Amino acid sequence: MLKTLFVIMLAVPLLLWADETTVGYLGVHLDNLSDAMKKALDLDYGVLVEKVVEESPAEKGGIEVGDVILKIDDNDIKDYGDLKAVVRERPNERVAMRIRRSGKTMTKNIELGEKERTKIELDLDIPDLEELENVLVIKKGELEEELKNLKEELEGLKLELKALKEDLKKK
Repeated sequence: MLKTLFVIMLAVPLLLWADETTVGYLGVHLDNLSDAMKKALDLDYGVLVEKVVEESPAEKGGIEVGDVILKIDDNDIKDYGDLKAVVRERPNERVAMRIRRSGKTMTKNIELGEKERTKIELDLDIPDLEELENVLVIKKGELEEELKNLKEELEGLKLELKALKEDLKKK
């Protein structure tokens, strides 16, 4: 029962995600704003454009290195994850992107591109829980046996050291 539940919990989101064949594409390399950057720019949130990919929707729409992306349509962009989530869901759609450039806030209308979703293949082999329990019990038993042997060897070494010490005292 637990194994089945685990497989369902893992598989359902993967199957839903695998339905997407293309995702939205902007064509920028970003960095989240540090607290110091937010303070210096007098912003509460946003992501900094570090690079604009040539011939990308971002370049065609007028996005430049140093711009801070604040909003896409009605979505606040507080970090890279926010931007990625909004863009990936909207391939080939036109969006209004609110940016800050050189202290001025402006809106750029950008038509997002699309790209093939990065494919992830998973080969899952989930052992039966009873088998896993048996493996753990066997390993525990083997470990206990090894510890017992180690203790016996240490006792033997202890006796040898004691005998050597006695011999040294006699000489």
